[in-house]
Amino acid sequence: MKRSDWFLLSLILISFIPSILLYPKLPNQIPMHWNLAGEVDRYGDKLYGAFFSQGLNLFLFFLLLFTPKIDPRKENYLKFHKAYTILRWAMGIIFVIISQLILMYTVYDMKNMPSYLDISFVIPILVSMLFIIIGNYLGKIQHNYFVGIRNPWTLSNEKVWYKTHRLGGKLFVLSGVLGIIGAFFSSYVTFLMLIGPILITVVITTVYSYLQFRKER
Repeated sequence: MKRSDWFLLSLILISFIPSILLYPKLPNQIPMHWNLAGEVDRYGDKLYGAFFSQGLNLFLFFLLLFTPKIDPRKENYLKFHKAYTILRWAMGIIFVIISQLILMYTVYDMKNMPSYLDISFVIPILVSMLFIIIGNYLGKIQHNYFVGIRNPWTLSNEKVWYKTHRLGGKLFVLSGVLGIIGAFFSSYVTFLMLIGPILITVVITTVYSYLQFRKER
């Protein structure tokens, strides 16, 4: 664990504190999922709802921390250590924000929230920002078995890996920009502009990696 790891771990642990302090006042049912209209369509029990997001964030922290130790290509992680650290931080911070938003919407009346704090607006913005961050650093990720665009063709050939991640990085950034723009429209447009581009990105990078693999052979 390096200093940056301890800072991120501290931030995740601190995110548990509001739930612990407010736990006695929380309702027995806590909103966990919202539909396209921004309405709650799934609840969780008190314990699950109060700590699930933080617990998941903590699990991902240790999973991503120890992944380089078990990867057969672990020596390559040293080549993109900075990019890997930034991606871990981005995921950790966004999960912290989401966990606190869920708690805030549980304690306070959503109807009285300003529009810029509406969860149907904030979550797409956060996810889109994560896409942009991923896109900016995707091209720097070296060949490995756990992180990046992993399919039979990228894993089999390092040149295919490099080319696919260069293209994928640009498409992720574009998907994030479209997602942010879509957040300012109706909920259905928001959903389409958030999910649609990333699904197209998956298809394009998969086909592209296959074609590049055939070209290399």
